[in-house]
Amino acid sequence: MKLVISYSIALLTMLISCQPRSVELLQTEIDAIAKRWVPDKRVGICDFTLVNGKSNEMILKGESMFPDAKAEVLQLLKSKEISVIDSVVILPDTIHIEKNWGVVSLSVANLRTKPAHSAELATQAIMGTPVRILKEADGWLLIQTPDQYISWTNATSVQPMNRAGINDWRNADRIIYTDTYGVISGDSKLSTVVSDLVAGAIVVRKFENKNITEVTLPDGRSGYVSTLNWLNLKQWKDTVNLIPEKLIVTGKQFLGFPYLWGGTSSKGVDCSGFVKTVCFLNGVVLERDASQQAKHGKDIDISSGWDQLQKGDLLYFGSKDPYRVTHTGIYIGDSELIHSSGSVRINSFNPKRENYSKHLSTVLIGAKRIIGIPSEQGDLPVKQHSWY
Repeated sequence: MKLVISYSIALLTMLISCQPRSVELLQTEIDAIAKRWVPDKRVGICDFTLVNGKSNEMILKGESMFPDAKAEVLQLLKSKEISVIDSVVILPDTIHIEKNWGVVSLSVANLRTKPAHSAELATQAIMGTPVRILKEADGWLLIQTPDQYISWTNATSVQPMNRAGINDWRNADRIIYTDTYGVISGDSKLSTVVSDLVAGAIVVRKFENKNITEVTLPDGRSGYVSTLNWLNLKQWKDTVNLIPEKLIVTGKQFLGFPYLWGGTSSKGVDCSGFVKTVCFLNGVVLERDASQQAKHGKDIDISSGWDQLQKGDLLYFGSKDPYRVTHTGIYIGDSELIHSSGSVRINSFNPKRENYSKHLSTVLIGAKRIIGIPSEQGDLPVKQHSWY
């Protein structure tokens, strides 16, 4: 009799646990765990869905970059005496992808929100940028860039590598391009073109004389470049620093360049892409979006205007209530900032200046100083970034 009663209770518990409302409540708890692991889905993946299977068994589906997050969800379900079939995919998807590292092989790779050319341009990555390959789908790769941003790009934009391959790339004699725009030629006379170049591109140096350098691109193509405007990457990483005057000089090299939503290269930049690119060319990997960048650095008091600002401070614009960052720029001193809005331009907070912007003065909501402030993940020097 006791056995029959126990069996009935167990069966009743199982049936109740499978009801939609119970699954909904469990899903809320699971979602809370996922959000704690990945509060910002731009830089992490942690999605779990609890569903009923064909035979009324419970199945945990989804994907996560964090095995411990999945373990925590499974432990939650176990604590509630719910048995599930684990169908969660851990990323990178090493079951289907042999090489889960890569290096961008085009001058500029366009990275999109979905695996489709019609999808929104989320960001860009330039030649020589190391990436993690998380998964693939129909000729597209879901990748993560050094700023931790996650988006889709054509498989032809990235040279896949295993761990040994990416280590060989890191240990190679790499050089970095410091001009805004150029080309890699197919011959030593520099008369043909293999690829174009943008600022910050990284390639491997094979041979160099006084005027010409032979290089290897990430996908194995060979070419030739003028020795001008190239620096040894290791020496550059060890010596480059965020210095206000150099930051401003770099920013002014982009004056007049077009605004491009999602752009982070000298072919076109959006506001945060401009700040990110200028900082990278001065040795710092900054997060991608303005709302992310605004989390880093030392807060500067702007309650009385621009008098507390210093050259190189990062400025943030938007709304205070609710607090929302929608635009960013770099303070260059004497009431002026440089930013990308329509094109890269300089505006002033001073009403007496011809380039005064009343709008920017009205929507300025914050300022951060990253120069001279201890770095952290989100504004990390290239020399401290393990991917480089």
